[in-house]
Amino acid sequence: MTQLNDSTSPDGFVTLSDASMHALANSMDESGVGILHHSVPDAILAQMRSFIAHQIEQHDGQYFSFEGMEWTAGTCLRPLFEDVGLRALFRCLYERKMRKAPPSDRIFPVLRVLTGTHGLRHANNFHYDSYVVTILLPVLIPNGPGELPGHLVMFPNFREERRFAVVNILEKLLVEKLLKRIWSRPRVQQWLSAKIVPLTPGNLYFFWGMRSLHANQPCLPTSVRSTVLLHFGDPHEGSVFKGISQRLHARRLRRMDRD
Repeated sequence: MTQLNDSTSPDGFVTLSDASMHALANSMDESGVGILHHSVPDAILAQMRSFIAHQIEQHDGQYFSFEGMEWTAGTCLRPLFEDVGLRALFRCLYERKMRKAPPSDRIFPVLRVLTGTHGLRHANNFHYDSYVVTILLPVLIPNGPGELPGHLVMFPNFREERRFAVVNILEKLLVEKLLKRIWSRPRVQQWLSAKIVPLTPGNLYFFWGMRSLHANQPCLPTSVRSTVLLHFGDPHEGSVFKGISQRLHARRLRRMDRD
């Protein structure tokens, strides 16, 4: 896995040279993940942890997630999503993989907080992203004695990009619903060379979200595991089938929280 750290922008985020960007993309191709170390300052992580602690109280100590740009308003992470260097990096990675410009410069951020008994339901929930490029920012990772850290586990670059929305939807239904129980089996993971990625808060982990089947390993109900995911480049943006996929995803999450 590539471990890079070029110059830092005034906002505290990493700016990559062309050579480092290509090395990052090569690592995503070859090993599944590229890492930019110490990319988000400790001060921002501390503010995010305070925000998360408050939200855990509001959600009765159970799993919750926020999706879309709305939840970032007024948070310390908003400058990251608006960072010119990050958007340029996203565009370069998308164009490298898809051989064309992205449909838009939209970043779709997701905050996930795994805690409580509901958090266990979201472990080993293997899925493909709808976006070509995914960045994972760990904010809180359990590291106390006897805690389970909830490592990222993935089958890197398990398929090619899906250029047609209906093909992507049908494949996601097959893999994520009909075959969902097999991916967490140790023999299957060994046979298909699953990759276990330990996470360190403040690093940025890049991977091809649409190509890589991925999930998090379990954490204890008494622990808190929080990550921010930045998704970029939905090749099916604007497709009539996209709404169907979004409704299926939302219904699936509601059922997991209800069961």
